[in-house]
Amino acid sequence: MANFPHIVMIIPRGEAVRSFLYSDTLRVLSENATVTLLSVIDDEGFKAQFSPYTQAVYPLREYPENTLVRRFRTIVHNAHFQWLGSGVARNRIEMHDAQMRTIRQKTLRKAWKAFIWTLGNRPTVEALGRIERALTLRMRPTQEFDRLFDELRPELVFNTSHVHGNASSLPVRVAYHKGIKTAGFVFSWDNLTSRSRIMEPYHHYLVWTKSIKNDFLRIYPNIEPDRVHITGTPQFDFHFRDSYWLSREELAKRVGFDPKRPFVLYTTGIDRHFPEEHRTVQLVIDLLRKMPQKPQLVVRNYIKGISNEMRALTKSGHDNVYFPPMEWDEKWFIPTQEDQRILTSMLRECALGINAASTISLELMLHRKPVINLGFDPPGSNLPNHLRYKRHTDEFDHYIPVTRSGGVMIARSPQDMAEMIQYGLNSADRFDDVQAQFLQNMFGNRLDGCAGTRVAETLLSLAKI
Repeated sequence: MANFPHIVMIIPRGEAVRSFLYSDTLRVLSENATVTLLSVIDDEGFKAQFSPYTQAVYPLREYPENTLVRRFRTIVHNAHFQWLGSGVARNRIEMHDAQMRTIRQKTLRKAWKAFIWTLGNRPTVEALGRIERALTLRMRPTQEFDRLFDELRPELVFNTSHVHGNASSLPVRVAYHKGIKTAGFVFSWDNLTSRSRIMEPYHHYLVWTKSIKNDFLRIYPNIEPDRVHITGTPQFDFHFRDSYWLSREELAKRVGFDPKRPFVLYTTGIDRHFPEEHRTVQLVIDLLRKMPQKPQLVVRNYIKGISNEMRALTKSGHDNVYFPPMEWDEKWFIPTQEDQRILTSMLRECALGINAASTISLELMLHRKPVINLGFDPPGSNLPNHLRYKRHTDEFDHYIPVTRSGGVMIARSPQDMAEMIQYGLNSADRFDDVQAQFLQNMFGNRLDGCAGTRVAETLLSLAKI
C-alpha cells in the first residue's frame, strides 16, 4: 500500500454515486491506490457501504461565498453563454426576457444584455475567467480544504461531477493552487453547451466521446488535446451486467404489469423544463386503449421535478397503466442499486420508449428499441415560445445529431404519436441498423460496459505521472 498513489474522489451529488461508486471505478481504484472520499453524503449507511474500498470518508460542506465573487461569476457565466451562442444559451436569454413584466424591468434587462454583449467574446471571457479564479481563491470562505490536503497529501483529486455540485468547486481550486493534480469528469453529453463555463481549474478532463472532446477543444482552445481523455460514461455500464437484468417475470412482479403482454415505457422530464407533460401522458394512455395489441403503459416519473398534475395522474388508477415508484434517496437524489436494476430491465424489456428528448433515448437505442421523441407541445396547452417542446429536439446542440440520425422518431402531432406507436410495435427491428451505426459513430469502442474501469485506469495513470 505504501507505493500506491493516493487519490481523493469528490462526490458532490447523488448521481455520482451511481456512476463511480456502483460501477467498477471505485473497486478498481481501491485495488491499485489509496482512495479517500470527500462526499456530500456521509451518513452511516453510506460509510458502511463504501468504507471497505476507502481509507476514509470526509464530509464535503458547501460554504457561503463572498457576494462580490458570486456576482462576478454571474457576469462570467452570462458572458460565456453570449459568446457560446448554443441553442440552450439562446433559450436561456429568451426565458429571462419573458420574465420581465414592468417597463422598469424591461429597461434594466436591455441594459444588462447590452453590457453582457460587450463581454461576449472569447478573449474577454477567458480574461474574466482568470479573474474569477483569482477572486474565488483569494476570498475563499474557509481554509478547511487547505488543511485537509496538507494532511492527506494526495497525488490526484478527482471531481466526479463538474456540474450540479457546487460544494466541489472550492476543494478543486485549493488542490490546484497547492500543486496537486486535478481531474474533472464532464458528467453528461449536454454539459458543454447547456451548463455554462467550466470555472474550476483542472489539469485533466474526462469525457464520454470523441465528439465531446472536439467540442471541448473548440470551446476551450487553450487546453492541450492530451489533457482531455475519452473514457465513455460509467452510467451505461449497467446495461452490460447480468446482475442488473431482472427477468421479465421478476420485473413484472416489481412493477405490476402483465409479463405476457407488451408494454410501452414513457419516461417523463423535469416539470419546469417540460410543463404540462401530464397532458401528453394522458394522450398516450388514450391512444394505447384503442390499439389492437392492447399494450400496457409504464410511466417512470422524473424524481427531480414532478408537477402536481402528474402526481394526480399517478394516483388516478387507470387500467393497464403503471407508475412504479423511483427508489431513490430523496435527500441526496441517489438512485439505489435496486432502482438501477429496475430501470435497466425496463429499458431492456419494453416494446418501445417515449421521452421528450433525453439520455434515455441513447439507452433505448443501446437495447435496439424503437424511440419516440416529443416534437409537439402537450394537447390543450398554450406554451410560450421559450417553453415549446420542439426546442429540445430541433435546437439544442447535443440532441440535434440524435434527431437527424434516423434512430428515433420525432412525433410532431398527436396523430404522429398514434402512427409511430403502431409502427414501433409492429416494426420493432426497423431501427436496429441505424441505431447501431449511430451509437458506433458516437461512442466508438467506449460503449462496452467497461467505462468505469477505463475511468479508474485513466486516473491511476494520471496519479503516477
